[in-house]
Amino acid sequence: MNTQWADEIKGEIKDKTKAVMHLARMSNDELHEHLKSKSSEERKLTHHIMQLISEVDHRKLYLRMAHSSLFDYLTKELGYSAGSAQRRIDSARLLRQVPELGNKIEDGSINLSQVSQVQKVLRLARKQDNTQLLPKEKEILLEKLQNKSGSETELILAQEFDFPVESQFKQKLQKDSSVRLELTLSKEQMEVLEQAKALLAHALPGGNLVDVIVHLAERYVKQRKGKTAVAKPAATAAQASAQCDHRDPKDQKPLRISVKKKVLNRDQGCQFTNRQTGKVCGSTYFAAYYYPQVMEVERFSSHLLRHRVFASLSRSR
Repeated sequence: MNTQWADEIKGEIKDKTKAVMHLARMSNDELHEHLKSKSSEERKLTHHIMQLISEVDHRKLYLRMAHSSLFDYLTKELGYSAGSAQRRIDSARLLRQVPELGNKIEDGSINLSQVSQVQKVLRLARKQDNTQLLPKEKEILLEKLQNKSGSETELILAQEFDFPVESQFKQKLQKDSSVRLELTLSKEQMEVLEQAKALLAHALPGGNLVDVIVHLAERYVKQRKGKTAVAKPAATAAQASAQCDHRDPKDQKPLRISVKKKVLNRDQGCQFTNRQTGKVCGSTYFAAYYYPQVMEVERFSSHLLRHRVFASLSRSR
């Protein structure tokens, strides 16, 4: 019996090794298409799982399985995390009211996180002023959320339900002497902070908005009072450019500030372009000044903004 079990384990390991080797031999195009196909299958399976959860909920089968709630059943019996379980419960219950939701999940135009946002807002609206939408109204609402990001979905829902804009500033001292802040920023203020975060990506890799605010505050204090900043110093212009250059850093001349400004104003974001689709990255996060070939520094039209990883890819071509 032990020999048979050992043979089964060896067979599973062998099959997994073959699968990994098969993936390693795939071309980039094959890998991309294979992942797209599996993602489509995953969305179809997700739709089917929502149907199953909806039926379990309708029958209250979880009670017969000795669980006090559907949430308890999904987390303890099926092993879902708390967040995953709640998203599936929200989606399954809305699916029962709006069957068309299943097709939107399958084609990827609506995801479970968006559905959970919708259900959360519906619960809040019902609690605040007893607002309840008919199934058809919910279907129309879902159509407005198709192919929207999480933040776009949040904005649309806030506008649709006309929730008041919260502007009260809150400051709370916690037991470890840290301070919790709650504040509201205008759209323009948030855009400025996001731009600062992108521009500071080299100095604060992986930094969040709190890191950005503290970094800028410490820099200002240092400039005004001459105090030593605690934050990690930003890379010099020569170092930043050297990380995204074809040439040997020791042979590289730092870009002039005037050239940098011209390139930044012209490109706005990363100019890496997918050769097959023609799609330009456009992100401002972790962008650096990149030399596509050895050119004179003064010819700013020869310089582009690129992400470090894309510059590395270009060098390896």
